[in-house]
Amino acid sequence: MGADFGKKRDYSVVAVTETRGGHKYLRHLHRFPLETPYGAVIGYMKRLQDHWSIVRAIYADKTGVGDYIVEDMVRGGLRHVTGVNFTDTSKEAMATALRENMRRADCPSCGWSGYIEDIEGEWRTTCPEDCHYDDGRPVGLRPLLHIPYDPELFAELNVERYELSKSGKILFNHPEGTHDDRFWALALSVYAAEMSPPPASRPTGKTIG
Repeated sequence: MGADFGKKRDYSVVAVTETRGGHKYLRHLHRFPLETPYGAVIGYMKRLQDHWSIVRAIYADKTGVGDYIVEDMVRGGLRHVTGVNFTDTSKEAMATALRENMRRADCPSCGWSGYIEDIEGEWRTTCPEDCHYDDGRPVGLRPLLHIPYDPELFAELNVERYELSKSGKILFNHPEGTHDDRFWALALSVYAAEMSPPPASRPTGKTIG
Protein backbone atom coordinates (compact mmCIF):
# COMPACT_ATOMS: atom_id res chain seq x y z
CA MET A 1 0.00 0.00 0.00
CA GLY A 2 1.29 3.47 -0.86
CA ALA A 3 0.04 6.75 0.56
CA ASP A 4 0.92 10.18 -0.80
CA PHE A 5 -0.29 12.76 1.70
CA GLY A 6 -1.51 16.22 0.75
CA LYS A 7 -4.02 18.70 2.09
CA LYS A 8 -4.38 22.25 0.77
CA ARG A 9 -2.69 22.30 -2.67
CA ASP A 10 -2.00 18.60 -3.25
CA TYR A 11 -4.35 15.66 -2.83
CA SER A 12 -3.96 12.66 -0.58
CA VAL A 13 -3.97 9.45 -2.61
CA VAL A 14 -3.88 5.80 -1.53
CA ALA A 15 -2.84 3.00 -3.89
CA VAL A 16 -2.94 -0.74 -3.25
CA THR A 17 -0.95 -3.24 -5.30
CA GLU A 18 -1.32 -7.01 -5.18
CA THR A 19 1.75 -9.15 -5.85
CA ARG A 20 1.05 -12.53 -7.41
CA GLY A 21 3.19 -14.85 -9.49
CA GLY A 22 5.87 -12.24 -10.16
CA HIS A 23 3.28 -9.74 -11.39
CA LYS A 24 1.85 -6.67 -9.68
CA TYR A 25 -1.79 -5.65 -10.00
CA LEU A 26 -3.11 -2.22 -9.08
CA ARG A 27 -6.22 -3.22 -7.13
CA HIS A 28 -7.28 0.09 -5.63
CA LEU A 29 -6.58 3.79 -6.16
CA HIS A 30 -8.41 6.55 -4.33
CA ARG A 31 -7.87 10.32 -4.33
CA PHE A 32 -9.36 12.28 -1.45
CA PRO A 33 -10.81 15.80 -1.77
CA LEU A 34 -8.57 18.70 -0.80
CA GLU A 35 -8.60 19.55 2.92
CA THR A 36 -9.37 15.95 3.90
CA PRO A 37 -7.93 15.46 7.43
CA TYR A 38 -5.02 13.07 7.71
CA GLY A 39 -6.99 11.11 10.31
CA ALA A 40 -9.69 10.35 7.75
CA VAL A 41 -7.07 9.08 5.29
CA ILE A 42 -5.53 6.88 7.97
CA GLY A 43 -8.95 5.51 8.90
CA TYR A 44 -9.61 4.70 5.25
CA MET A 45 -6.32 2.82 5.04
CA LYS A 46 -7.20 0.89 8.21
CA ARG A 47 -10.45 -0.25 6.57
CA LEU A 48 -8.51 -1.40 3.51
CA GLN A 49 -6.07 -3.31 5.73
CA ASP A 50 -8.93 -4.99 7.57
CA HIS A 51 -10.61 -5.88 4.24
CA TRP A 52 -7.55 -7.54 2.71
CA SER A 53 -6.20 -8.94 6.00
CA ILE A 54 -2.65 -9.38 4.62
CA VAL A 55 -0.85 -6.10 4.06
CA ARG A 56 2.84 -6.80 3.80
CA ALA A 57 4.03 -3.19 3.68
CA ILE A 58 2.70 0.36 3.81
CA TYR A 59 4.98 3.10 2.45
CA ALA A 60 3.79 6.58 3.33
CA ASP A 61 5.05 9.98 2.23
CA LYS A 62 6.06 11.93 5.33
CA THR A 63 7.63 14.89 3.50
CA GLY A 64 6.54 18.12 5.14
CA VAL A 65 4.44 16.20 7.64
CA GLY A 66 7.09 14.56 9.76
CA ASP A 67 7.38 11.34 11.72
CA TYR A 68 4.18 12.02 13.62
CA ILE A 69 2.11 10.90 10.62
CA VAL A 70 3.77 7.47 10.82
CA GLU A 71 3.19 7.40 14.59
CA ASP A 72 -0.49 8.24 14.02
CA MET A 73 -0.78 5.44 11.48
CA VAL A 74 0.71 2.93 13.90
CA ARG A 75 -1.53 4.15 16.73
CA GLY A 76 -4.48 3.79 14.35
CA GLY A 77 -3.73 0.08 13.95
CA LEU A 78 -1.83 0.07 10.65
CA ARG A 79 0.98 -2.48 10.43
CA HIS A 80 4.34 -2.60 8.65
CA VAL A 81 4.43 1.17 8.10
CA THR A 82 7.51 2.83 6.62
CA GLY A 83 7.76 6.60 6.37
CA VAL A 84 9.45 7.94 3.24
CA ASN A 85 10.94 11.41 2.87
CA PHE A 86 10.69 12.54 -0.74
CA THR A 87 14.26 13.40 -1.69
CA ASP A 88 15.90 13.36 -5.11
CA THR A 89 17.38 9.96 -4.24
CA SER A 90 14.19 8.35 -2.90
CA LYS A 91 12.05 9.71 -5.74
CA GLU A 92 14.47 8.32 -8.30
CA ALA A 93 14.37 4.90 -6.60
CA MET A 94 10.57 4.84 -6.54
CA ALA A 95 10.14 6.13 -10.08
CA THR A 96 12.72 3.61 -11.33
CA ALA A 97 10.83 0.73 -9.66
CA LEU A 98 7.61 1.93 -11.30
CA ARG A 99 9.26 2.34 -14.72
CA GLU A 100 10.93 -1.07 -14.64
CA ASN A 101 7.67 -2.81 -13.76
CA MET A 102 5.96 -1.02 -16.64
CA ARG A 103 8.76 -1.80 -19.13
CA ARG A 104 9.18 -5.49 -18.34
CA ALA A 105 6.83 -8.24 -19.54
CA ASP A 106 6.70 -11.99 -19.93
CA CYS A 107 5.12 -14.58 -22.19
CA PRO A 108 2.44 -16.79 -20.57
CA SER A 109 3.27 -19.56 -23.04
CA CYS A 110 7.05 -20.05 -23.10
CA GLY A 111 8.05 -18.00 -20.09
CA TRP A 112 10.16 -15.46 -22.02
CA SER A 113 10.85 -12.39 -19.87
CA GLY A 114 12.38 -9.09 -20.86
CA TYR A 115 11.77 -5.51 -21.90
CA ILE A 116 8.88 -4.58 -24.14
CA GLU A 117 11.25 -2.49 -26.31
CA ASP A 118 13.29 -4.27 -28.95
CA ILE A 119 16.81 -3.23 -29.96
CA GLU A 120 15.38 -0.65 -32.40
CA GLY A 121 13.34 0.94 -29.63
CA GLU A 122 10.02 -0.35 -30.96
CA TRP A 123 7.50 -1.72 -28.46
CA ARG A 124 6.78 -5.44 -28.54
CA THR A 125 3.20 -6.62 -28.05
CA THR A 126 3.68 -10.30 -28.87
CA CYS A 127 6.21 -12.91 -27.79
CA PRO A 128 9.59 -12.51 -29.56
CA GLU A 129 9.91 -16.31 -29.52
CA ASP A 130 7.01 -16.42 -32.02
CA CYS A 131 4.61 -18.26 -29.70
CA HIS A 132 1.12 -18.85 -31.07
CA TYR A 133 -2.15 -20.18 -29.69
CA ASP A 134 -3.74 -23.27 -31.21
CA ASP A 135 -5.96 -21.07 -33.37
CA GLY A 136 -2.92 -19.38 -34.88
CA ARG A 137 -3.10 -16.10 -32.97
CA PRO A 138 0.24 -14.77 -31.67
CA VAL A 139 0.64 -14.88 -27.89
CA GLY A 140 0.57 -11.40 -26.36
CA LEU A 141 3.08 -10.32 -23.73
CA ARG A 142 1.92 -9.65 -20.16
CA PRO A 143 3.35 -6.53 -18.46
CA LEU A 144 4.66 -7.09 -14.95
CA LEU A 145 2.52 -4.18 -13.74
CA HIS A 146 -1.20 -4.45 -14.55
CA ILE A 147 -3.11 -1.16 -14.40
CA PRO A 148 -6.88 -0.97 -15.01
CA TYR A 149 -8.06 1.66 -17.47
CA ASP A 150 -8.03 4.96 -15.58
CA PRO A 151 -7.67 8.06 -17.78
CA GLU A 152 -6.84 10.32 -14.83
CA LEU A 153 -4.04 8.02 -13.68
CA PHE A 154 -2.74 7.65 -17.23
CA ALA A 155 -2.69 11.43 -17.56
CA GLU A 156 -0.54 11.74 -14.43
CA LEU A 157 1.79 8.98 -15.59
CA ASN A 158 2.32 10.92 -18.82
CA VAL A 159 2.60 14.40 -17.30
CA GLU A 160 5.54 13.70 -15.00
CA ARG A 161 8.79 15.19 -16.27
CA TYR A 162 12.39 14.56 -15.33
CA GLU A 163 15.73 16.18 -15.99
CA LEU A 164 19.32 15.36 -15.16
CA SER A 165 20.94 17.79 -12.74
CA LYS A 166 24.59 18.88 -12.76
CA SER A 167 25.21 16.53 -9.82
CA GLY A 168 23.98 13.56 -11.84
CA LYS A 169 20.70 13.20 -9.95
CA ILE A 170 17.36 12.90 -11.72
CA LEU A 171 14.92 15.66 -10.77
CA PHE A 172 11.16 15.21 -11.16
CA ASN A 173 8.51 17.87 -11.73
CA HIS A 174 5.16 18.41 -13.38
CA PRO A 175 3.73 21.38 -15.29
CA GLU A 176 1.92 24.15 -13.46
CA GLY A 177 -1.76 23.38 -13.09
CA THR A 178 -1.30 19.61 -13.16
CA HIS A 179 -1.00 17.03 -10.38
CA ASP A 180 1.17 13.96 -9.83
CA ASP A 181 -0.29 12.64 -6.56
CA ARG A 182 -1.65 9.47 -8.20
CA PHE A 183 1.73 8.93 -9.84
CA TRP A 184 3.60 9.00 -6.53
CA ALA A 185 1.01 6.93 -4.64
CA LEU A 186 1.34 4.22 -7.28
CA ALA A 187 5.14 4.52 -7.21
CA LEU A 188 5.10 4.17 -3.40
CA SER A 189 2.90 1.09 -3.65
CA VAL A 190 5.07 -0.58 -6.29
CA TYR A 191 8.22 0.31 -4.35
CA ALA A 192 6.70 -1.17 -1.18
CA ALA A 193 6.00 -4.39 -3.09
CA GLU A 194 9.57 -4.43 -4.43
CA MET A 195 11.09 -3.90 -1.01
CA SER A 196 8.80 -6.38 0.79
CA PRO A 197 8.34 -9.37 -1.53
CA PRO A 198 6.28 -12.38 -0.43
CA PRO A 199 8.22 -15.37 0.95
CA ALA A 200 9.48 -17.64 -1.80
CA SER A 201 8.08 -20.67 0.01
CA ARG A 202 4.53 -19.34 -0.07
CA PRO A 203 2.93 -21.02 -3.11
CA THR A 204 -0.52 -19.41 -3.08
CA GLY A 205 -2.49 -16.56 -1.59
CA LYS A 206 -2.64 -12.83 -2.10
CA THR A 207 -0.02 -10.40 -0.92
CA ILE A 208 -0.94 -6.76 -0.79
CA GLY A 209 2.00 -4.36 -0.94
